[in-house]
Amino acid sequence: MKRALVFMVAAVIFATALPGCGPYTFNPNLPTHIKTLAIPLAKNPRTFKYGAERTLTDALIDEFVRDGTLDVADEATADSKLTVEIVNYKKEAKAYTAGETVQKYNLALVLSLTFMDLTSGQVLWQEPNFYDAVEYNTTGPNAETEDEAFQRLCEDIAVKVVNRAMQGW
Repeated sequence: MKRALVFMVAAVIFATALPGCGPYTFNPNLPTHIKTLAIPLAKNPRTFKYGAERTLTDALIDEFVRDGTLDVADEATADSKLTVEIVNYKKEAKAYTAGETVQKYNLALVLSLTFMDLTSGQVLWQEPNFYDAVEYNTTGPNAETEDEAFQRLCEDIAVKVVNRAMQGW
């Protein structure tokens, strides 16, 4: 009985204290006036990966919308802008079957990223050699196409870019 009373009191204290706790955000690189973000179509002047710029841009927009910290807006009305250039697209064979067919690839992107405060014209952060990669199997139960792996890579990059923009790391 005594134990149940202690548990109930603890639960009431926890429940009343919880609404006062908000999410903690560490934004050393994000000025308080920045509420909106423009994400123009990524540039892809150096690779032959058809549609890479659209897939990457869509993944970035989707992740910023999902995060919800900044509203994605048109460049004419936005407070900030993320520009992306695909510097390198690389697909390397990593493993082979006994018949010397490629079984696993490593798919990598190198990007040049710039996050800019459009109000002040100041570059908030820049990463000219942002690198990310995924591996994918071409056979077996976890087989993927190159396009599926590329979509997954873009989604992974988008999460990292949002974290970099929002938390500064």
